[in-house]
Amino acid sequence: MTRSVLYRCLTAAVLVGACVAVPVPVEQAVSEGRRFADSDVSFVRPGTTTRREVIGNLGNPTMWFPSQRTLVYGLRRVETGMLWFIGAGLSGAGGLVEGETKQAIFLVLDDKDVVTNWGRAAVMNCDTWLGAAREWADAEDIELPPARDRFLEESPPTEQGLVYFYRPRDFQHALPAVPPARKLMLGIADYADISQDGELVGQIRLQSYVVVRVSPGTHSFTVNPDTDCVVNPGNYRSAIIQIDVAPGTVTFVDVGIQAGLGTIEPILVSRPRGDAISVIGKLRESW
Repeated sequence: MTRSVLYRCLTAAVLVGACVAVPVPVEQAVSEGRRFADSDVSFVRPGTTTRREVIGNLGNPTMWFPSQRTLVYGLRRVETGMLWFIGAGLSGAGGLVEGETKQAIFLVLDDKDVVTNWGRAAVMNCDTWLGAAREWADAEDIELPPARDRFLEESPPTEQGLVYFYRPRDFQHALPAVPPARKLMLGIADYADISQDGELVGQIRLQSYVVVRVSPGTHSFTVNPDTDCVVNPGNYRSAIIQIDVAPGTVTFVDVGIQAGLGTIEPILVSRPRGDAISVIGKLRESW
């Protein structure tokens, strides 16, 4: 239930008496991250505090953005605090209004891994953590590099491999046996979370790519569409792909968000470099 729905409900209650909202005590549950009090970050001193000290005090970040040299500690909270009723008598319906709030702590580092700027800010529900970091930086007049507006293939370091996830399209299947049709206009997530062995490593939007730097070995990657701003979150599923990464190699994974048979789920396909480059070369880095 969103604020706009609540507003319509309250308006209807005034006009026709068919919808009633009753305040109840607010309950909060953390769905991602952790709460940090001001005292938890009081040790941070720009120009002095190192990345090692930050992680030693706060733990591993929600996201690390190498190009922006920015650590993000994100918090997502689900809040329940309003009863609603529609209709009357035995035909009525009701429930609790549930909403999500997001906030984050941002720490910008220099090339020597020393904190230069940091702060805390509220985050819009449909923003990625990178988008939120850039909005915070703009408000604080801090210059952060933007996501690349075109594809740039990187050379993998000898001790690591690179995995490119790219999302050129969304799919809709009107019938199970029918090839992909037009993109759904409603109900498609703005972005999907990419996790490696349970740790968030990227967030990918439509017509964009994400590059993940990976240590050698077999890794499990989960792609999970974010449902903050969709009308049918219960229909979404995640998908998993196992990748055996050798040092100095590059892997390309085609990500599609496919609708069909009542569910919306990622379709993950590993592509040969030649096939992938012809598509990913037209995309921009996810923002």
